[in-house]
Amino acid sequence: MKNILLPTDFSENSWNSIKYALKLFREEPCNFYILNSYRLPVYTNNEFIVVNTNESLEQNLSDACNEKMDALFEKIEKKYKNPKHSFRRIVEYNFFIDAVKEVVKKNDIDLIIMGTKGATGAKEIFIGTNTGDVINNVKKPILVIPENVAFNEPKEIAFPSDFKVLYKKNVLKTLLNIAKLHKSVLRIVHIKMDKNEISNEQLANKKYVEEFFNTIETSFHTLHNLMLEDALNCFTQSRDIDMIAMVPKNLSFFQKLFFKPKVEEISYHTRIPLLVLHESK
Repeated sequence: MKNILLPTDFSENSWNSIKYALKLFREEPCNFYILNSYRLPVYTNNEFIVVNTNESLEQNLSDACNEKMDALFEKIEKKYKNPKHSFRRIVEYNFFIDAVKEVVKKNDIDLIIMGTKGATGAKEIFIGTNTGDVINNVKKPILVIPENVAFNEPKEIAFPSDFKVLYKKNVLKTLLNIAKLHKSVLRIVHIKMDKNEISNEQLANKKYVEEFFNTIETSFHTLHNLMLEDALNCFTQSRDIDMIAMVPKNLSFFQKLFFKPKVEEISYHTRIPLLVLHESK
């Protein structure tokens, strides 16, 4: 049985990611851990940042969060009741990223699913602060759901790779499980950003990937482009890609690609869920 973490701030955006998760795993037995973390407000007195330590205020915040959690559970029960799914609520007074780490460690979480704001203007970015913190600091698979993206069966999943790294099985297993569950076609995209011939090591890594995914339908594609974002944009626009899976072996490059894309290059960022595959520590 899978253990899946669903962080929420009770916004429409987080509700959308919860709906996506429940539909994505509707045929899979799952334990869903729904997490909300909160902190007391802070203010400045010109010299220091001061945390309000009013106990009654903390209790009021706790009560408000638990009431919202009650309403959320009622909504799930009413609209998405599923005998294969069980739910546990977690309301914590903690910083968001610390709360996520604690839940992941205590409950052997297999996957985190959370929403993010869509980029709709020059000053906005695809991956917000909380989602970015999780990607950077929690070495578990994370499925990022763009704002307002409705669930579509992931019939085609794009997996870009340069085959320069031999992925461990625990990195790829989440992708394989999702593809099996939905009978997805996995489009493995080799983006060549130079004119060099593929090395023997890359060929060996490619063969390993092919053998690992031999229980599902796959196809290999090679794109020649000096810019990964342009190549991905071109590929996703030319096909009905429902999900992109990536291994952020180079976090700085990954951040450049997904955290602050140019507005004219973000068409796929705002409409396609992104599965970030990490090696578990």
